[in-house]
Amino acid sequence: MSNPGDPGWKWFPNDKPSWRLDVVTLLAVMGESAIAEHSQTITASLLCMLPRLLPAPQALLKPSRPARLPETHAKMVGVYNGTLLDSVGFFANIITPLDALPPYSFLVLDIQHAPSDLLSTGTMAVTGGRPIVPPKLLSPLHLLSAFSFFLSVAILVAAVIWQDGTAIIAITLISSASSIVGYASSWRPILMQRTHTNEVPRGDVMIRTREGAFVLVRCSEDVTRELYSGTEECEYYVGERAYRFFMALGTILLMFSVVLLGNCTWNSQIFIGGSYIVLNGLYWGLGMIPRTYFWDLSRYIWDDATEKDGQNADTVTDRNDEREGHPSFTRTLWYAIRETQAIGWVERSGAAPGTPQWQQWLNEALHNAKIGNRSWEAVRRKNEIMTQASKEGSDPATQRAPATEVQVAGTGTGTTRAAF
Repeated sequence: MSNPGDPGWKWFPNDKPSWRLDVVTLLAVMGESAIAEHSQTITASLLCMLPRLLPAPQALLKPSRPARLPETHAKMVGVYNGTLLDSVGFFANIITPLDALPPYSFLVLDIQHAPSDLLSTGTMAVTGGRPIVPPKLLSPLHLLSAFSFFLSVAILVAAVIWQDGTAIIAITLISSASSIVGYASSWRPILMQRTHTNEVPRGDVMIRTREGAFVLVRCSEDVTRELYSGTEECEYYVGERAYRFFMALGTILLMFSVVLLGNCTWNSQIFIGGSYIVLNGLYWGLGMIPRTYFWDLSRYIWDDATEKDGQNADTVTDRNDEREGHPSFTRTLWYAIRETQAIGWVERSGAAPGTPQWQQWLNEALHNAKIGNRSWEAVRRKNEIMTQASKEGSDPATQRAPATEVQVAGTGTGTTRAAF
């Protein structure tokens, strides 16, 4: 190995033997967080069984598999049926990304089955079949999987040309490990389905985020069961015992391949190392793409049906009016009551305290909503009622809204902005 001071050094090693590429084995296992983020999406596609290079394949080597899809914490209540939940389903959150909603915003969403699925909905209820949401055929993840497969083939061809048997075995083993682990983890998401076709009330739901935003979803009970009140389960193709066997086999293949990668020729290590760098960058880039590009939600049609006077709930609409013109929890709550013309869901979900003062305000809000008084000064009226209650010696802490906070994942406590 050359050293500084040798002829022709000039800041960097001046010949191939002077470069050490043992780090290529490290490149093969880097990027675990990016792969872990997309692990369920990767394994939901049949392309997960393609033999290919996969950055950090150990991210898929898990001792157990999740039984359900991840959920987003929020208060969700049925407007007419009173169903109360503390989380919103995975696919519902793709349709309406709750984390992207500004504080105190308001949204009305109309969701229905696509015309091609209306007939199958009734058939499933009779036969007991459950609907499935598959990955999109031309999703970015599918394209990346195909690219990775052809890249692996190119490396194998190059290794044959360079007569690098170690690289051939290493790429074969690590690609086989990806296929085995992908097969063992492959699954499909199945949704809940009504077991009868009896007539039931509409399935409209109201969602309240921890930042005080409200989302009214107007839909049928079938859509509610599938996306909101039902559970989205993971149906795996491989049993638990077979899964553990394949995980062990994949681990062994991965360990052997990592050892062999460090003993490939210089040219092969350059090709393999560069491939892992490119693949890692592409998988990281997937995190910037909305999840609607990954899942085929063509089963549903949804439209933003928010009325014009409710579209700017999260912004200042009148700087001269510090009550009705500025965003607040009370103003957005009034917008929600105005659209539903009901207050049962407010009490059920804990959006407002159960004090006599708040009950008075809710009754007045309901009355104005039913008579069509959309310009009712909800914040001013709430302040008047609370001021009178304070004069009568009421404890201000009992008047704080919301009465029930949205729980934060992993803490058991919630926070909501305190601008009433």
